[in-house]
Amino acid sequence: MAIVIGVNPGGRGKFAVSALYWSGSLPAWVIAMRAHSGVDEVLKDIMGVCGEWGELKTVAIDAPLSWSSSPTGIRTVDQTLQEKLPLWAPKTWVRPPNVIPGAIAVQGPALAWRLAYESAQGQLSPMILVETHPRISLANRYPDLSQAIIEYGQTAVSYNLRRLHIQKMVERFIQESLLKFETPHPATPSELDALVSSLVALALAFPECGLSTELFASAEIQPVGERTVAILSPVSSS
Repeated sequence: MAIVIGVNPGGRGKFAVSALYWSGSLPAWVIAMRAHSGVDEVLKDIMGVCGEWGELKTVAIDAPLSWSSSPTGIRTVDQTLQEKLPLWAPKTWVRPPNVIPGAIAVQGPALAWRLAYESAQGQLSPMILVETHPRISLANRYPDLSQAIIEYGQTAVSYNLRRLHIQKMVERFIQESLLKFETPHPATPSELDALVSSLVALALAFPECGLSTELFASAEIQPVGERTVAILSPVSSS
């Protein structure tokens, strides 16, 4: 039926893409899980997946797609996301765009611009394009996995332990019948972030899947157009 994509725009070999195929019911199929080094590679991958599997509906990018005009660079949405952090989460999870590493701060908006351009040229279907924050999405949905969520991206934690944390979260997605994998499971923090971003994309495009999102307005400087910030909502207790 349709494709949704999540992207974590890291540096060389860490520009991760996760593509989900939605057939109308869960689980969604993970049909692509790859890491690249630049926008051109990612765009080629996305266009290839869409050509093979179906129409692209939503792309969720784990990078700031807007800026603040204030001297601090802090956006109103950054302050809102800070307020969404649980008490156990590090405050460093949310940082203004002007202090985020260059690969993320540059390649995220660059990919958004290219996707919007290709859509306007008719090379890709019209799509929802949003900014997202996968770690806050994980914290909202899985507070019982707090240690894994905190440590899976920390370089001070051993490689093997980070892999175990990532696999623990992937197993939860499978147990909940959210995802079925046609690819190897994510093995790096950037791949997991891309996968979670693709779940945000799925929730936005197909709310009937049972996932819900919280949406926030972006900042006043919007070089790639007006973009919403979206994260997964906490699981309802009802």
